[in-house]
Amino acid sequence: MSSLAAATGLSFTELRDVLKMTDGNVTAHVRALQQAGYVAITKTTQNGRNLTTFSLTKSGAAAFRNYISLLEQIVQETRNQPQQGV
Repeated sequence: MSSLAAATGLSFTELRDVLKMTDGNVTAHVRALQQAGYVAITKTTQNGRNLTTFSLTKSGAAAFRNYISLLEQIVQETRNQPQQGV
């Protein structure tokens, strides 16, 4: 999600290489995100070759922003806790 949030879209190969995952793993994860309505898949032809591109949907972008907000809240609460002796 973070890779897709940082770009307007990534090809299958780009996403696979960024994540350092196998083709099967990328496919499984993207399929789950697509079923959740978070990722859109576009299939085109470029230079006579099939090109699959992934991008976040509006719902996916909103879910990712909410996740980041939650993480920021957790970090802030952690910083506000008194230090415990080690």
